[in-house]
Amino acid sequence: MFVTVDTKLVPLLGNPLAHSFSSRMQNAAYAAMGFDGFYFPIEVPNEHLGEIVSALRRMNVAGFAITAPAKVEILQYLDTLDPLAAQMGACNTVVNTNGLLKGYNTDGAGVIASLLQNQVDISSSVFFAFGAGGSAKAACYALAAKGAKTLIIASRSDSSSHLAAELNATYGPIAVPCRVSDENTLEDMIRSSDVLLNFSGVGMAPNGHETWIDKSLLTHRPTCFDATYNPPKTQFLLDAENMGCQIINGTGMLIHQGALQIELWTGRPAPYAVMEAAINDILSEH
Repeated sequence: MFVTVDTKLVPLLGNPLAHSFSSRMQNAAYAAMGFDGFYFPIEVPNEHLGEIVSALRRMNVAGFAITAPAKVEILQYLDTLDPLAAQMGACNTVVNTNGLLKGYNTDGAGVIASLLQNQVDISSSVFFAFGAGGSAKAACYALAAKGAKTLIIASRSDSSSHLAAELNATYGPIAVPCRVSDENTLEDMIRSSDVLLNFSGVGMAPNGHETWIDKSLLTHRPTCFDATYNPPKTQFLLDAENMGCQIINGTGMLIHQGALQIELWTGRPAPYAVMEAAINDILSEH
């Protein structure tokens, strides 16, 4: 494709971004739609995020995507927020309308769609989420709204307690916080969970050999979901597969949330099948 002065630019902001498949997936969708747009990554540390956003709002930018570690940091630089993104306190999608920036969050819907695609019964399941950052917040809010039985949220900091308190204030007593440092409680809660969700980034390329959990804790065969899609099978998912668990990687979440982003930026339905084919092509090369 050729980029001209009329091409609508769609940057992805975050750091690092070398692992991301989004550019190829999004640009394949734009071509199929006949949308004159160009999606590309910009690695930016959070301390310079405001400067970049200030420049983007004055450019021919349809909007931009936000990924780690900027999904919470970005909120202070936006003009308005969709009610769901405001409730979650995290944003992964920004729409630019004549210099006014409105934030949305499509991550939670992407997680829900991926779980349902893999026949996970949300209302009867106890979920264990490892990580309490932007993606985890979006997923936990979406799961709570869909009627999840229980949400156990684990982190290395007090983030899990804050997120659990927010969820309980909105949805009633559904969330339970857990500190990673409390190993005995952590292990008991993992063993009592039906679905394990990894939102920590542990196991993401180039550190695919790392894992956040010992496979001995998977003997009850929970469904194991990892938001990471590069590599397609993190060490967590490899161990889970070897233990006989159903595994779900982040590709479904990536495609579903990306399709929703395209609809926000263009006002048109996204070509899901084209996006899925683009991701499958990339995976076949790895």
